[in-house]
Amino acid sequence: MKQSFNPNSVDYTLPEERIAVYPLEERDQSKLLIVPKDGQPFIHQHFYDIPDYIPEHSLMFVNVSKVIHARIHCFKESGGHAEVLLTNPFSGGAAEAMMHSGNSTWNCIIGGKKISAGMILSTMDEVHQLRIHVLEKSGMDAVISLEWINDVSLAQILEEIGNIPLPPYLNREAEESDEERYQTVYAKEDGSVAAPTAGLHFTETVINQLKEQDIAIEEVTLHVGLGTFKPFDADIVEDFSMHSEHIIIRKEVVKHVRDFFLQKQRGACIAVGTTSCRTMESLYWFGVALLNPDIPAWKSGTFSLGQWDVYELFDHAVSPQESFSALLQWMEHHALQTIEGETQLMIVPGYQWGMIEGLITNFHQPESTLLFLVASFLGIERWKAAYQSALDNDYRFLSYGDSSLLWH
Repeated sequence: MKQSFNPNSVDYTLPEERIAVYPLEERDQSKLLIVPKDGQPFIHQHFYDIPDYIPEHSLMFVNVSKVIHARIHCFKESGGHAEVLLTNPFSGGAAEAMMHSGNSTWNCIIGGKKISAGMILSTMDEVHQLRIHVLEKSGMDAVISLEWINDVSLAQILEEIGNIPLPPYLNREAEESDEERYQTVYAKEDGSVAAPTAGLHFTETVINQLKEQDIAIEEVTLHVGLGTFKPFDADIVEDFSMHSEHIIIRKEVVKHVRDFFLQKQRGACIAVGTTSCRTMESLYWFGVALLNPDIPAWKSGTFSLGQWDVYELFDHAVSPQESFSALLQWMEHHALQTIEGETQLMIVPGYQWGMIEGLITNFHQPESTLLFLVASFLGIERWKAAYQSALDNDYRFLSYGDSSLLWH
């Protein structure tokens, strides 16, 4: 990593009463803090006003990953309670794993006393007789094999017996209303264990208004893992281990981005949420890497980004159209219709932004990697002022809280 920063400079005090435990009755009624470019004054609106603040002919990315019913209540053979929280498939992508029939192997977190490898956990499910075999266990982390008798998919099993895994800071069990409200209106690809919450404010009305302004909305997929809630627990940023997340991007999206940046008159390139942001920035730098295959420690043959890989590429930055042209050529060479792989990209102050110019996002936890990303996007002083303004104006924070539109 070429640049470092003091993590303590990206922190603030969040009063507990400012955490939104439940969503508002209407998605687009949330407050919207607009942080313009060039130090101009903040603007306070509501999310339904956002079409008025997006330039015409812009390109917007939304994460269509869908939250799965990843929390499973179960029992030990002794009768004691346990809880399994699926995090990601042991191998392969989530979409494939959700279609498994009869058995599926996953990484997970297990809660409960005296649970060890070799144990079999049962559920109250009498129809499919789901059993959970604990294959490996270290602390609360485990590898399990789920097995059931009927010829149905894991997606159906979880839909019937699993629960939506709400963020731990909400301190409550999922309720019936969360089935709808802890999903975006455009969610479609099973695989996340946490919602891409910036998109929770969108309604069909807002989306249609954006499209009427010739704002293109492209779909990307980044399956959100529990690492999004992982607190920053290192003294220096280089010692922190960033979570890895699974990305899927269609060839049509890559082509659209290339063509967008070739236009003489265009709007802005906007990410809805930190997940879409990390996805597109990861793609940009992967394209740069393809143009520089001799850079040490870079595996440009597969899409896999380490935590600090892109920081070694800053001196080789190119225009977005050059990067995405390289991506497109690479896909055509390998006859790929989608790019699928992993990103561990950690964006902190000192990061060099490749393509994203606008960011729609919620207000994040203190001492979180999501907050580091926002501070990088705005600059530390501008970020501090924006969050203080939100606190002073009674904004609601975290997953079910209010929204912001940030310009870089």
